Amino acid sequence: MKGKTITQAIEDYLKEDPVSFHVPGHKNGRGLGALTKLDVTEIPGTDNLHHPEDVILKAEERARKIYKSRSSYFLVNGTTGGNHAMILASTRPGDDILIARNVHKSVHTACVLGDLKPDYIPVAVHPELGIPMGIQAEDVRKKLKANGNIKAVVITSPTYEGIVSDVASIADVVHAFGAVLLVDEAHGAHVPLHEAFGSPAILNGADISVQSTHKSLKALTQASMLHVGSERVDTSRVASWLSMLQSSSPSYVLMTSLEQALTDLEDTRSNKAERLVEALEDLANRLRDQLKLRVLTRADVSAFGFSKDISKLVIFLKDADRVGVLLRENYGIQVEYTTADSLVCVCSIYNIEEDFERLFSALKALRVQPQDKIEGMTDYPEPLVTMSPKEAFYRPSEPVLIEKSVGRVSGEYVIPYPPGIPILAPGECITLEIIKLIKTWKSRGFSIIGTTDESIQTLHVIREDALSLSR
Repeated sequence: MKGKTITQAIEDYLKEDPVSFHVPGHKNGRGLGALTKLDVTEIPGTDNLHHPEDVILKAEERARKIYKSRSSYFLVNGTTGGNHAMILASTRPGDDILIARNVHKSVHTACVLGDLKPDYIPVAVHPELGIPMGIQAEDVRKKLKANGNIKAVVITSPTYEGIVSDVASIADVVHAFGAVLLVDEAHGAHVPLHEAFGSPAILNGADISVQSTHKSLKALTQASMLHVGSERVDTSRVASWLSMLQSSSPSYVLMTSLEQALTDLEDTRSNKAERLVEALEDLANRLRDQLKLRVLTRADVSAFGFSKDISKLVIFLKDADRVGVLLRENYGIQVEYTTADSLVCVCSIYNIEEDFERLFSALKALRVQPQDKIEGMTDYPEPLVTMSPKEAFYRPSEPVLIEKSVGRVSGEYVIPYPPGIPILAPGECITLEIIKLIKTWKSRGFSIIGTTDESIQTLHVIREDALSLSR
């Protein structure tokens, strides 16, 4: 293996000032920005993502050493593609799979692609703060004990709000039942930087984890990584699925950004993570002491057996939706998302002290008020799965008035966003409790996505004449 990086290999090629008669069409960035000069293809010296032997293999080896995985893979189709690959590589068509209810929609679509039969781990909602929590090992144990055919378990940790499940305890349970643990760690690529961010899933027994490197490090959007952590995983199947699911023309711009993101993780002399932790702790104290606002802390979730990633800043206040708009329009501050009760800010080592000062000063100038009674989510009803997602996907559906949908089988998703946990998924029975919940959350200003009818006066349900169709 040559001693070059992906970036160096491309730069060496460009130094030749070559005439390009190969893709891509912009011909080495003519007329485009400097970054696009790195947008080349599989030519001699730049290696091949789907059969890495040189600079890409070397970069993936760097990732393996940093994350202490058995093997690591660069992803150019985002964590969505990684989630699909890890699930499809760990299962066979018709298998039973156990998934947390708060997983990303890509996990649901993997069930369609793989013809999998899902059961769901309940996700409790914080009784006081109304935000979804993590996954309890005991809930996983109960589900696995009830169904001995489950081949894989999929959870999300950390969550959007930074809640970290006890992955080690969950892994022990999953492995005791002969299944594999798959972790959507999209918000955890930065975790090795500091203990205040949590602990990597791979180091806690996960068999595979997938990370959106672009969410918390300096990789470009859509650049992610997949890490294999155990011998329970057939890495040849992982590689095969990645080759099928990802583009055969992978972006070298994305790959070089992944490679460059590794530098921050390797630089143990850098104090960037420590500075971020100190800045966030200082901001949280000022928000509490001076503005009397509540900030989600580790203490808020530790009583339930969870930890907290400090880089996900959740601030509770009145009229948070309106405040979020004013922050953008009047102060040039864009938060990750808002609910009626909270602002969620995703912070990274590339935020500077001035950023946090601007946020505090803006909230102070807006004279924001603490939220006396937080009315977030309520606990989700247990889903009644009547057919697999694949069956529901391929069966014809029709719109019916929401009031007349009780007892019918849903043909679409109903997802409050945030936090993005489905109330309904295709193939699940619609109950009166679910209808009441949809109307309640809609009246309280939650955005509902996934439905064909954005007003949600109707829901798409599987046609009665299609319920008895053979597979």
